Amino acid sequence: MEAWEAYQVYIGLKLHFNSDYDYSQYGGKTRASKASFLKRKDRYFFARVAKKYGESTQDYFISNFVCSPKGWLGDFNETNYSNWTKYKQSLTYNFITDMRFLFSQISEFDEIFSLQKGQHPVLLKNFLAKRISLETMVILQGLLNYVNRWDKELKDDLVWPDNRRLVVKYAAFLNFDKQKCKSQLLKLIKETF
Repeated sequence: MEAWEAYQVYIGLKLHFNSDYDYSQYGGKTRASKASFLKRKDRYFFARVAKKYGESTQDYFISNFVCSPKGWLGDFNETNYSNWTKYKQSLTYNFITDMRFLFSQISEFDEIFSLQKGQHPVLLKNFLAKRISLETMVILQGLLNYVNRWDKELKDDLVWPDNRRLVVKYAAFLNFDKQKCKSQLLKLIKETF
């Protein structure tokens, strides 16, 4: 992969995570020109990334956008990528671990998603406090589609829109075994409640 191609991937993902642009729908194509790329002072960053990660360049950028959705290159680093890669390798296990943690705070399953006395739902509170992962949020969205419900209930909330965008946009890139996660979750629900 060349520096110019890495830059195109970066711009496409930045648009994906920060606007209505859909990276998958447009195949990552943007209006970025090579001339604008050559004027950038940070073009050597893209050359280094392209050389080091090659075909995994997209994964490198996705892992960093998950940590820094605005896409500031100063926040992008190898640690974000390696942590993201490790987490994905045991995705189902980590999801069930997060769910056990959430279940320890509630008495019935639906409390995870319910607003209580005008406060954020348990799921969102724990995500904001970084006690559960973004991947857990995305998997639950894939299984239960809670985002539409929260859109109605949290329509005047200041925190929800940015987190909603991150959950929905990241879902396009997080591949997980839906059937396995669903069966593990049902098993955990039967054991807990």
